[in-house]
Amino acid sequence: MAFTTRKSLLAKVRAGNEVSWREFYETYRPLIMLVGNDCSLRPDENEELVQQVMCELFTKDIIGKYDPDHIPDDVTFQYDPKRGRFRHFLKKIVRNQAIKIYKKRLEYENLDDAAAVCGENKFDAVWNEEWRKHVLNMALVELRGRVQPETYSAFEMYALQNRKLREVCEFLDMSETSVYTAKSRCIAALKDIIANLEEK
Repeated sequence: MAFTTRKSLLAKVRAGNEVSWREFYETYRPLIMLVGNDCSLRPDENEELVQQVMCELFTKDIIGKYDPDHIPDDVTFQYDPKRGRFRHFLKKIVRNQAIKIYKKRLEYENLDDAAAVCGENKFDAVWNEEWRKHVLNMALVELRGRVQPETYSAFEMYALQNRKLREVCEFLDMSETSVYTAKSRCIAALKDIIANLEEK
């Protein structure tokens, strides 16, 4: 599962409710990996980044006790909203851990050199773009569960894949009006889902 199938996960995290560690891990691992890639981390460093971020997030040594891909559902994570917005809190941890990984490289002699590679302005731009994609992917998963399969297929082919209208109509055996309606309904629903997922 690349992204969560529950749109409420982010809302639960922000509210300080307990969430399944496995679901949390499966949801945020891809985001951390994408940010690591954008910061030019090597594959092994990217894996280390995920592990270090997750260990930082959890007070108990979850990584050492369980295989990250097979963590029991009763192991949970709870975020304290007093720390501020979760997205900013997570961003700070990811950036700090990325800098620490850079510092380990022999070609960097001090923290200032490492920080320059993934400077705050550059990192903010990377983070904001990856966060936007992350929320969009969660929203698309939720949208798929909300609408009929044929409606989602029409929206996906016509709006997301930019297929020609005639091709979509023929493939799905739908009228042009039905494809337009599917696109319109899905866009409206997607905006609503994203608004609910995004932090206020």
